[in-house]
Amino acid sequence: MYKNMHIVAHRGAEDLHLENTMTAFQAAAPADAFELDIHATADNQVIVIHDRTAARVAAPDSLHRDTPVARLSAAQIKEITLIDGSPVPTLEEVLLQTSLPIQVEIKSAGAVPAAAALLQKYPEHLERLLFISFIDAALVEIVDRLPEARVGILRDASMDDLRILDYIPLKNVGAILPSWKALNVASIADLHTKGIKVGCWTIRDENAFGIAQQAGVDYATVSDPSRFLAPSPAGELHW
Repeated sequence: MYKNMHIVAHRGAEDLHLENTMTAFQAAAPADAFELDIHATADNQVIVIHDRTAARVAAPDSLHRDTPVARLSAAQIKEITLIDGSPVPTLEEVLLQTSLPIQVEIKSAGAVPAAAALLQKYPEHLERLLFISFIDAALVEIVDRLPEARVGILRDASMDDLRILDYIPLKNVGAILPSWKALNVASIADLHTKGIKVGCWTIRDENAFGIAQQAGVDYATVSDPSRFLAPSPAGELHW
């Protein structure tokens, strides 16, 4: 039986535009939300990029393309030119130039203090965000620093190891987020009885999309929000 679920655009509309760019985020609709990745610079600013360097997404002749972003200042990051000619965005820019809810994936634990400081500057944006990570310690720390933050617990091959739930108040747990390949209907039902939502990542074909719908997830992260659509639950998305 298919279930209505919210659609999240992975790294923006990554199949349509270069991932983690302002263009991709602004093209995320008709998704209900979009996902992005963050690292911190050497001067403690939050930038939006997936890898530890810009090499995969930067223009071949770009400055700093092979240097770890943690060793670069925010000013040096802005000297990087991406493949599509755009600059690397900051999380601050994304918050101020978009309106959809956002899943913010913490790619390195060092990004937590910078992200917390940014949201202390813009507390009105906190309810838009679901901080997600494979790094359990980063999720515990973001809740310690931002007691009203909501977090999503990323898992890859299994939904079984959820010991982190002993360290984060239930009110802060927005979702468990396994790979679609690891979805387990019994585990999803059990989490739902505890009031915990379940999402999955990353849908790139119709088979995976159907599995997510049949499993009864609340959120499905997709590579192309214009291709993978489902009726959304009534009302606005609130993490």
